[in-house]
Amino acid sequence: MLTVFTRAIIIYIFLLFAMRLMGKRQLGELQPFEFAITMIVAELACIPMAETTIPLSYGLIPIFTLFVLHLIMTKIAMKSIKFRKFLNGKPVIIIDNNGINVDVLKQVDMNVNDLMDALRGSGYFTPSEVAYAILETNGTLSCMPKAANRPLTPQDMNMTPKSEALSYTLVCEGKLMHENIMLAGTSIDEVKTALAHFNMQHKDVLLMMVTGGNELYLQPNIGNAINDDYINVCYNYTPNTGEARQ
Repeated sequence: MLTVFTRAIIIYIFLLFAMRLMGKRQLGELQPFEFAITMIVAELACIPMAETTIPLSYGLIPIFTLFVLHLIMTKIAMKSIKFRKFLNGKPVIIIDNNGINVDVLKQVDMNVNDLMDALRGSGYFTPSEVAYAILETNGTLSCMPKAANRPLTPQDMNMTPKSEALSYTLVCEGKLMHENIMLAGTSIDEVKTALAHFNMQHKDVLLMMVTGGNELYLQPNIGNAINDDYINVCYNYTPNTGEARQ
């Protein structure tokens, strides 16, 4: 039993390392050749994990070979567009201004129910809401809504939105995110001061974020979420009295 346990840990660590080498996209949406490799690797990993009579190398070597093959194919695909199209296929327009392209629907082996399911997954419930729908090489459906169905934007209202800014998680499940605090251009003391403004400590917080530059989002473990100005709660607060400075 201990042998099986040890072999399972070794194979798991090896697979985890190999998957990281394949890149983050492998963990999400798979291209056809990536899916094929993943399926084979799963089978190869199970055999030496359960059968102690089979040498561990009989599982690790084929897995390593497949991942090397994957890296080689990926590098070639980066250099050659023709090879990339051969390997992954190419996106196809399945809905256009004329409606559903029946020929393309048959070509990709989809039926109407499959298409409607994909549309609903993209947030559209009828083809009439969509100007174009493109079936990507990884099987996802990308939709361009018609002008009447697209979300309203600040540009449509002749408004000037705030400048773009990344959001940073400062506290997560009671723990200070030191790296994020530094990237956000603030400090642990300022985070604690902001929390003191609401009579909290970081252990009382489920989620604390700075979004849109200086907009504070604070969700305590108990109670309602709080939205406020981060700079205001950091610098207009007197710790002794708990009141804003005059």
